[in-house]
Amino acid sequence: MKRIKGSALSDGIHHHEHHDLCSRRDFIRKLGLFTAGSSFVLGSTPVQALQSSSLFRKLAGLETNRVLVLIQLDGGNDGLNTIVPIENDIYYNAREDLAISKNSTVTLTDTAGMHPSMSPLESLWNEGKMGVIQNVGYPSGDLSHFRSTDIWLTGSSHDEYLETGWMGRHLDQQFPDFQENPTEYPLAVQIGGASSLLFKGSSLDMGMTLNDVEVLEYLLENGEIYPTEGMPDTIYGDEMRYMRIMANNSFRYADTIKTAYDSTSNQVEFNDQELGRSLSIVSRLIKGNLGSKIFLVSLGGFDTHANQLEDHSNLLSELSNAIKDFYDDLNADGRSEEVLIATFSEFGRRVHKNGAAGTDHGTAAPLLVFGDNIEGGIIGSDPKLNNSDLDEFGNMVHEYDFRQVYATLLNDWFQLEESQTEETMGDSFERVPFLKTGNSVNNESGLSPFKFQLQQNYPNPFNPKTTISFTLQSTQPVKLEVYDIQGRVVQTLVEGTISAGEHRVRFDASNLSSGTYLYRLYAGNEIQTKSMTLIK
Repeated sequence: MKRIKGSALSDGIHHHEHHDLCSRRDFIRKLGLFTAGSSFVLGSTPVQALQSSSLFRKLAGLETNRVLVLIQLDGGNDGLNTIVPIENDIYYNAREDLAISKNSTVTLTDTAGMHPSMSPLESLWNEGKMGVIQNVGYPSGDLSHFRSTDIWLTGSSHDEYLETGWMGRHLDQQFPDFQENPTEYPLAVQIGGASSLLFKGSSLDMGMTLNDVEVLEYLLENGEIYPTEGMPDTIYGDEMRYMRIMANNSFRYADTIKTAYDSTSNQVEFNDQELGRSLSIVSRLIKGNLGSKIFLVSLGGFDTHANQLEDHSNLLSELSNAIKDFYDDLNADGRSEEVLIATFSEFGRRVHKNGAAGTDHGTAAPLLVFGDNIEGGIIGSDPKLNNSDLDEFGNMVHEYDFRQVYATLLNDWFQLEESQTEETMGDSFERVPFLKTGNSVNNESGLSPFKFQLQQNYPNPFNPKTTISFTLQSTQPVKLEVYDIQGRVVQTLVEGTISAGEHRVRFDASNLSSGTYLYRLYAGNEIQTKSMTLIK
């Protein structure tokens, strides 16, 4: 691991230059109104009309209710003061007055306690709906904010520079007509955060990104992303008004988002802080059946080089209240089973405090997960803080690679095939057991209730094999048939009584000619039909 000059407060002017560089990057990102590829940037708000990579199409094709909500803790969260090693004398000696006393923590296990500001999450912990994955990081951790953030968002190694996000990775050829016929809803939504790299595909920016919750609130209230009234009666004002109208018209999902938001309401009164406001909107979009599979929200301020006790306490309080309100709001409408929440941060902090009542950039830290379908409890060992257990720079060594968590989410939560997960991540990663059994790709889902759904085959177009997936609400007689364009049955794939849950069937068209085919699912009184294209 290369130590970044400027990652510690003691680096003096270099530390300030490092943060000035981050600020300049953010400042440049916020300048003006301009077009860039398929996205518009309005003042401080990039608005990207959602496109798609094949991964997002695959997630859309699954037609699952499952949703992933990622919460980015921007700045590098101090894991040791979040999940406190309450029986570790090295921790207390290294931190002194910065350490969190054992008696003040929320007890999790005999050796671990939660920061007292996180007490709103105690009930989720006690109900088995909160999990802690200890010591998450990656080999040769980078201590630069923006470089390590890029690594986490792209799912790359420390010496690999990727321009695509792990959630937007290209898996196969694009649908030939997808750009001309996009989905009716955004597949992913980001509120806040300094980078939209997570959703970037090989050639298109795919994430619908609103970098300020106020902009999204304006959109939900007014049906547009930027006001066009009150502009100066000048040539500049006319040009700005025209550009804003153009941008509003280009944002194809405004009506869909507003319709989903207006169709439901929050059952819980959220805290008025920024993260609470963001998650209150996400909750309404989920309950309003927007259809988006992935949401990314952000909470900044975790770069606690100074005044950490107060600042970190306030941040963890905001985080915990927002997560608890979010879960309770979903649960009140019976939607909590569909949602998995996960936090991440670009790195943790060092073991020892610095000279300014704070901590400097470190490496491994805990990752928190929440939901009805997670295995509650702590996964992994307590942090190892002996000098012999630290790396050459005095930082903690990771136990779990963050890409193991990503692979688990793709494979066991979104139920992608192993080969698809491996192609997305660029390698095979061992799973982290934080999801309940029954969520893996080859098993019936633990989620309920199920809906009767026939999903789009994948891949499509195909040659000569493809997979057809479907979901049954209850055990019942089922028939799945393939027809040619003249309506003749060319193959019966399933015929018999099938149990409730998610199912996959492999279709081999080796003996068929190129062309368009229909596949139809009969289940009780319900019928669904989709088309697929065979190209040889």
